[in-house]
Amino acid sequence: MIIFNPFPTLRTNRLLLRKLELSDSALIFKFQSKKENFKYVDMPVYKSLKEAPNYIHRMNKGVENNKWIIWAIADVSTNKILGTITIWNISMNQSKAEVGYVLFPENVGKGIMTEALNKVIEYGFNDMKLKSIEAFTSSLNGRSIALLEKNKFYKISSFSEETSNGESVEMDIYILKSTDE
Repeated sequence: MIIFNPFPTLRTNRLLLRKLELSDSALIFKFQSKKENFKYVDMPVYKSLKEAPNYIHRMNKGVENNKWIIWAIADVSTNKILGTITIWNISMNQSKAEVGYVLFPENVGKGIMTEALNKVIEYGFNDMKLKSIEAFTSSLNGRSIALLEKNKFYKISSFSEETSNGESVEMDIYILKSTDE
């Protein structure tokens, strides 16, 4: 079993991958209150600022219980949150997990997610000893697909999924295998 205590803070040249903090609430709410910010992901649209600290508490509780690890992607010099990245759906029996990520719109196209993803992949393979990392993305999410393919993930299958509002979406599953296999 993997233990995320103490919290594994990660660094790159530009980024600090750290625990979510209550001070991130306003920017999380700003992102989550506009559906166009996450049009390919079936997540609730926040109506109240109170929902953001509740989300932070829920995510951090999951980390404390070793269910998942979620990092705030923050600017290393300002500590301002730019998005989030998580390893979840962890199966230590199968040595695999899933990666999920969100980047706030003003940060897209700057290489931030590639930098964060590479660091999280390194953590997953080296520290967690995972053999594979999967990513599920909408077939329509060209940016996500390009990110995954750029980072050597490859598509293994597709499926249809019904969203919370009853719409059907095509999803693609991508995988990256450890080079240690």
